[in-house]
Amino acid sequence: TIYFSIMLFLLGGCGESMVSSLTTPAGVNSSAPNISVDVTGNPILSWQRREENVTILEHSVFVEGAWSEPVEVARGEDWFVNWADIPAVQPVTESFWAAHYLERTPGGKYAYDVRMRLSDDGGKNWLDAGSPHQDGTFTEHGFVSLYADDGRLGVIWLDGRETSPQTAENDHHAMHGGMTLRSVSMDREGRYDNRQQIDDLVCDCCQTAALMARDTPLVVYRDRTESEYRDISSSRWLEGAWTPPQTLGEDGWQISACPVNGPVLVATQDEVATIWFSGASGQKNVFLARSSDGGKSFDRKMKINEGSAVGRVAAVMYPDQSLLTIWIQRDSAGGAKIVGRYVSPENVLGDVAELVDVSPTRSSGFPKLVLSKSNTILAWTDQTQSAPRVKTARVHVESLR
Repeated sequence: TIYFSIMLFLLGGCGESMVSSLTTPAGVNSSAPNISVDVTGNPILSWQRREENVTILEHSVFVEGAWSEPVEVARGEDWFVNWADIPAVQPVTESFWAAHYLERTPGGKYAYDVRMRLSDDGGKNWLDAGSPHQDGTFTEHGFVSLYADDGRLGVIWLDGRETSPQTAENDHHAMHGGMTLRSVSMDREGRYDNRQQIDDLVCDCCQTAALMARDTPLVVYRDRTESEYRDISSSRWLEGAWTPPQTLGEDGWQISACPVNGPVLVATQDEVATIWFSGASGQKNVFLARSSDGGKSFDRKMKINEGSAVGRVAAVMYPDQSLLTIWIQRDSAGGAKIVGRYVSPENVLGDVAELVDVSPTRSSGFPKLVLSKSNTILAWTDQTQSAPRVKTARVHVESLR
């Protein structure tokens, strides 16, 4: 049975021309939506769903205007379930798909590991594929980005091995004791190789983002200095190694805590854009920076929000290099809304439009956007009822231009 769009209706007090609901198969007690695209351009929605003490990772494919029946990827009673650090499903080829979730480390009070799954039949059946890290420390590992790289899976994650008291004193990284950013490549048999460290000190709990730009892997993330400046940096895979981090925007946000607000990346051919949140100088802003050379360099950042933003950004880039950006923003009544803004190829800003009502708390998580041929699809966690539920809707971009 195919789930289908049943009606156009008013969402969160916003005009009918802005969004139209889609019947979404996630069910009650679902949260943590994530979105990817298969090799034919069909969106894939994944989510976590709770059944008593069990957490289940499921996915659905958007085909011919409707979400398919959900498929189970994995389940467990010992998962690390978090509002900001969420699983994902990533197609690599038509048949080779991968996924990840987070599992608590036995014996570690606050420790958890990244666990991988793989499918060789296009996401229908799934097998365990171990872990991308094998350091054996009782520390945090998460905030994963997955991307397809010429038939292989690229994996980026935050790795806390250097924060462990178990770290050997003769290890040259043992003194800084900070969160690191690391990468690995995985083939369709679940074999890992080419493990690399990208950055030896990064923000502890902000999302990462990675994609292929000009046939080269590009990653953006929230960096960290010894003096606690936490601005956005980028790195590219070049000649067998990651390039030194390049700071984007120079926000100068000095904060002695993790803001749990990472950047996003979108691209069309050589054109790349990254969007991020910053609280520098006491201002809560969303910024955009573009690159026309596949992420080698970025233009000067521009502010795209109005008012005070909560952050939790997402975006899509259209074939003409225009953008739709979204983020969460508090309203005057003490609630919050997902708002959207169209950005033309020349960076002319449309109006900020209120799309969906959400909870102002962490439970609303991070909204997601994906482009499906002629459709732009929004996914979010709805907390307006007694139990959380992942919902989706079409965004009518022509109304935002």
